Amino acid sequence: MPEISHITPYKVQKLVALVFIGCAIILFLAGFDTIKAKVRDVKRRADVKILIKALDLYHDKYGKYPDSVDEWRGWDLSFGHNGSQVNFIEQLGRERLVDRAVKDPINDAVHHYRYQKFRAGDFGCQNSFYILQAVNFELSSKDNGAGSCPEFNWAELTPNGYTAQDTD
Repeated sequence: MPEISHITPYKVQKLVALVFIGCAIILFLAGFDTIKAKVRDVKRRADVKILIKALDLYHDKYGKYPDSVDEWRGWDLSFGHNGSQVNFIEQLGRERLVDRAVKDPINDAVHHYRYQKFRAGDFGCQNSFYILQAVNFELSSKDNGAGSCPEFNWAELTPNGYTAQDTD
């Protein structure tokens, strides 16, 4: 066992520096997942803005919003299979209204985009309308968008996501 007298101030400084660097690395790695989640959430918000703009351009061109193809309970989903039908994102891409295949960074059953077009009178809304949702952010969000009809608040479906609505 080394004697205490052999421990020099230089060795203590070196040990303190190593402990400090180790703690800094641990803290950085622990926060890295949060940083990555924040980046994915920022991308989700940007994608929703791109999709809203593309839907508006589609409406300007055709006088209506695209119909949904009912992949899952009426919703067009950014993930999964839709057979031979073209979902709304693919439709917007074919019209050259989006430059790329827009999809959620994770794009699974928990994190995805969805779209549905409803008829006039559905849920008490006078005009036909669409609902576009980023289903789930990874971090808590204060801005969840809005979308409601007299009989239903669409934002309630995605309490930690984002909802956009517009009418024909």
